Amino acid sequence: MSTPAKNAVVVPDGPLPMLPPAIWESREIRDAVAAESPGAVVAIARKAHGLRQDELGTLAGFSQSAISRLESGSNIAYDMRVLRTLQRLLGIPAHLLGLTDRTIPIRSGEARRLTSGVPEFAGLDTVAKDLVVGMEGKALMALCASAVFGAATPGGSVSDDAITQLLVLRRIVNDAHNFRGTGALMPAVRSMYDFIDVLRRSARGDLRRKLLGVGAMYAEFYGWLHEEIGDMRGACQWTSRALEQGQAADDRDVVAYCYVRMSQLAEVDGDDDRVIGLARAAQRETGASEVVRSMALKQEARGLARAGSDLCMNRLELSTQLVLRAERPPSDQYWIGYCYTEHHVAMQRASCWIDLEGYRQAIREYEDVQQRWGQICQWEQGVHTAKLAYAHAARGDSEIAAGLGFAALDLYRATGSLLIVNELKRLEPYAQSVQIAELTEAVTHMR
Repeated sequence: MSTPAKNAVVVPDGPLPMLPPAIWESREIRDAVAAESPGAVVAIARKAHGLRQDELGTLAGFSQSAISRLESGSNIAYDMRVLRTLQRLLGIPAHLLGLTDRTIPIRSGEARRLTSGVPEFAGLDTVAKDLVVGMEGKALMALCASAVFGAATPGGSVSDDAITQLLVLRRIVNDAHNFRGTGALMPAVRSMYDFIDVLRRSARGDLRRKLLGVGAMYAEFYGWLHEEIGDMRGACQWTSRALEQGQAADDRDVVAYCYVRMSQLAEVDGDDDRVIGLARAAQRETGASEVVRSMALKQEARGLARAGSDLCMNRLELSTQLVLRAERPPSDQYWIGYCYTEHHVAMQRASCWIDLEGYRQAIREYEDVQQRWGQICQWEQGVHTAKLAYAHAARGDSEIAAGLGFAALDLYRATGSLLIVNELKRLEPYAQSVQIAELTEAVTHMR
């Protein structure tokens, strides 16, 4: 294997890692913001990532000279399109660049595929194919209308591939959830649901049924976003609405998955019987896919473990078998469970060992699955990092537990998911340790 030349451009294989929150609170950053110098903020973030100007330029789709001019304070440093691109790429908090960050993060290649022939999105053709870019909610709704009516005849008759395009958009906003917390997503998802619901009310026959099913998928996601901000009433209402629409559409995957979601929501009440019963109701839905049935088994295992039953391990084994043999449509469209793998089952197995007080086994299971941590989204990483912290705390390893807890807290800051905070609150009984006391104090300020 040849060694790259000394000055060769080296581009990371995957997304850039998050920078420590302390960087954004440093004197360098404060001075750059006070001087209204977004270019200086970009330079600090670039160096923190260990990137040269030419390497950042390659990642962002700009020239090295453009990055140099931006960092030196030329007019390009105040170009909103350039700043949003670099903000997304480097993970810079938007307010530090003078941006109000209410955009939906999507990959430019996905947007380009949907916006072919739409003039206002022509600029995406100049952006690197796999770059994550921000799209304003208003522009996303224009995309939604274009998807339904076609670029040439907005407001006209529904296009032949409207359902396909709406499902591609549903997948895009789902993927966006991996990059952003709920703040920017909630109004956009609600607007998209309302748009689909208006179409559904005026449609007839098979189109109406399909729009009911697609709307149910948006409603379920909207319920999930409510749960993430701690609004359990809203989460239950929207999940119930999704269930009703799924039943009306005769979409067995939607119906089964809504029962899984209701089972997860029942955990908040500590009602293990409902957790198990709703998960089993999902399994009784004939015609549900193997992936959704695997999810239902995994959730039943969760309820059994909470109830102290080691039968959970049998359910997890069956869940793994189902997900491994499941067929996965080669499509850009959203389908329930498209990003669900055997690694999610493995994480649930580790979590179940914690419920069964098998902390050593839980740690072993988590250490194994952490090798594939990058394959799960950030909020899940945060939840399970917090669970792993709890397992170490229960075994008396306070220093390790605190380190993991602060890592989970960083993931909360990045995602805004209160599910992470809820897991970290479980560490409070171990706050007699100085390290964990510092962590729980930090968690308290996050609530």
